[in-house]
Amino acid sequence: MDRLKNTIILLAGLFVFLCVAAFVVGSVVNFIVPPSEAYYGDDVVEDIGGDNVLVATLDGCLKVSENNIPDGSFKTALGQDLMWKGAKNISYVDTNGKHGNMIVWKTSPEGYGAISDTNSVSFISDYLDSNGGNCFVIHFPEKNAVYGIILAGDEITYSEYQLVHNILGLNTSEYPLTYEIAQPTYSSYGDGSSHYHTVVPDRYTLSRTDPGAYYDHYEYGDNYDIDNYLESEGYD
Repeated sequence: MDRLKNTIILLAGLFVFLCVAAFVVGSVVNFIVPPSEAYYGDDVVEDIGGDNVLVATLDGCLKVSENNIPDGSFKTALGQDLMWKGAKNISYVDTNGKHGNMIVWKTSPEGYGAISDTNSVSFISDYLDSNGGNCFVIHFPEKNAVYGIILAGDEITYSEYQLVHNILGLNTSEYPLTYEIAQPTYSSYGDGSSHYHTVVPDRYTLSRTDPGAYYDHYEYGDNYDIDNYLESEGYD
């Protein structure tokens, strides 16, 4: 009986050892030899800034590598010169074996005057002027920080809608697109272009903070409390 018990313990220990060894070997192989493709259940989730404020999720993708990169600059399709600071580059592969790169960063608002010179949440959404990529850069005043993401690569491309509304999961009504044929946001900034946006607050707040914007953005005459307030401010 003791021999049988010892044999069972030995086999159990051997099984555990083989499982651990297989895991270690697989991890080493994946590190040395990057995966050739992702599975449909795979995803790359990146908490930009590490504070759960802006999270990017690439479905059907698998991370290949991640490394910090030097500060750099890039130009958008509409001619805006922007920069990344304290960024890292994440390379990934999709289910078709195609490769892409995601650059993400969180930094101070200095140097982002187009969107940081306001107390509202403001952002830039645009394509790059090269590399077939796109970017999203946003300023959160309450965090006193700018968050940015670039998706670039010749093999994998995403639309502006996919980046803003699917990958970042941002609300379609609060975060309108630069290249979408739709009603413009109530406020825009910059050099005559419309790719600087602010998030539209609720009607009551907007009527108090920017009556002119409320008047332009919403139907007039559908809320008596707000209408009376606007009339008292000289709007009719």
